[in-house]
Amino acid sequence: MPYRHAAWAMLLLAPVVLLAFWPAYFGVLPSASFAFHAHGMTATVWLALIGLQSWSAHRADRRLHRAAGLAVFAVVPLFAGAAVLVLHSMATKFALKTDPFYAALGARLGLHDIVSTVALVGFVSVAMARRRNIAVHAACLLSTAILVLPPVIARLPIPRFFHSGELSAIAVALAAAWVEPRGRWPFLIVAAIMVVHILLFETIGASTAWARIAVGFSTLPVAPFALAAMAAALAALVLAWRRVPPRRSPVRPSRATAEPA
Repeated sequence: MPYRHAAWAMLLLAPVVLLAFWPAYFGVLPSASFAFHAHGMTATVWLALIGLQSWSAHRADRRLHRAAGLAVFAVVPLFAGAAVLVLHSMATKFALKTDPFYAALGARLGLHDIVSTVALVGFVSVAMARRRNIAVHAACLLSTAILVLPPVIARLPIPRFFHSGELSAIAVALAAAWVEPRGRWPFLIVAAIMVVHILLFETIGASTAWARIAVGFSTLPVAPFALAAMAAALAALVLAWRRVPPRRSPVRPSRATAEPA
């Protein structure tokens, strides 16, 4: 069974995420907006679900692993919808200049979140479609955890430099690809996504045209976009799940054919 220490890695990631997002979310829960509650809770549940999937797989607890797998059909669409809510919130703060951080970087970070959310839904869909290939299935799910590293590292109270989060994620992805060659390509893709993040942040994300799109999005009602994201994510997961035919039960000979004439 590949990635036998993945559950422990996810457990170690939990306090790091808590520390990183304590000032902006976990430490101010009563005053956090609904958008940040939705995003924070669905992201936390998703990371916990990855750890549970890995732990149950290595304990050969098929019932728990299957239950966690089915929970994906609820958690991932909710995460996609919550991501749109946060995207709209960032666009609004960027447009109104109500927060210095988002006034400067809101549009760029919005583009970053769009790419990460699409990548997460894509990785999970591939994991569903390739669920009988254990190495690829696990690698796709674990790759989604690497997507969270840039925003986590960017918020940690440690010495860092611009894009250190993406570069750290690339290093982790390449190390994971080296550890298990059978599940290498999802980690290589997530490393490439980090490069795309950096390029988009410095080009399209910094452009006047993208800033206008962000401002325009802030004026629109967010509910239809969130519902559309949820529906698209659910559709992708269902289609991916159906790509795998059900296992056929072995055909048992009937009593008439089993008994000699």
